[in-house]
Amino acid sequence: MGKEKIREAMIKAIESVFSEMVFIDTLHIDGKPEDFTFTQILYIDIVSPANGYIIAYLPLELRKTIVETIHSKDWDEMHAIEIDDCLLEMLNVIAGNFMTDLLGRGEKYNISFPAVNYDEEDIENIESSQEIYFDAEGSVFRINVLINS
Repeated sequence: MGKEKIREAMIKAIESVFSEMVFIDTLHIDGKPEDFTFTQILYIDIVSPANGYIIAYLPLELRKTIVETIHSKDWDEMHAIEIDDCLLEMLNVIAGNFMTDLLGRGEKYNISFPAVNYDEEDIENIESSQEIYFDAEGSVFRINVLINS
């Protein structure tokens, strides 16, 4: 699993999940944007056949758009647990699509339950992960992915 194949599988997963789940056109951005900010980190471990992780760095305005679209309710009408569960389930779907594209249909993989983080302190080898930036109709976010083969 080379870096380019991992990158391409993640781009494909992000574009399809955002399009199908929240009806947002998402484009890959080359390089690091100058004004990237985020308010929450969503994290999921890849357990097998290789180990690694996927991390989503989402700004508040994108989190609101995702949750309000999926729940068809205003952000302020929802409990924090509802909001987090929605975003974590979306990361779970992204991870599943990514692993299926990376390994091929019919290949087994194991991923952990996704979790919410607010900083990178406990994330191992963050400097070794690939940073991939996206523009979701004007809202920039980042995905970090690491696969140790």
